[in-house]
Amino acid sequence: MENQPLATELIREVRAQSKRWFIIAVVELFIIISVIIAFLWYLTVPIDEISIEADGGNANYIGRDLEGELYNGKDYTETQTSTQ
Repeated sequence: MENQPLATELIREVRAQSKRWFIIAVVELFIIISVIIAFLWYLTVPIDEISIEADGGNANYIGRDLEGELYNGKDYTETQTSTQ
């Protein structure tokens, strides 16, 4: 008869562990389903496409060169040849 209380104690412990593992499994399932739904939502979000058309690559850069001299476009080549 001494084995019965030990057996019932073991059964209670196994039930408690099973309940914990079941709760963990349900939480993991909820997280996995949430991630899948979020990914599917991400795939359906519209994308704003921006197209930039270049007209031959003629850009007018205004700024300073490596020596710190101010230049803009064609004036830069004229100042480079005159300073050398």
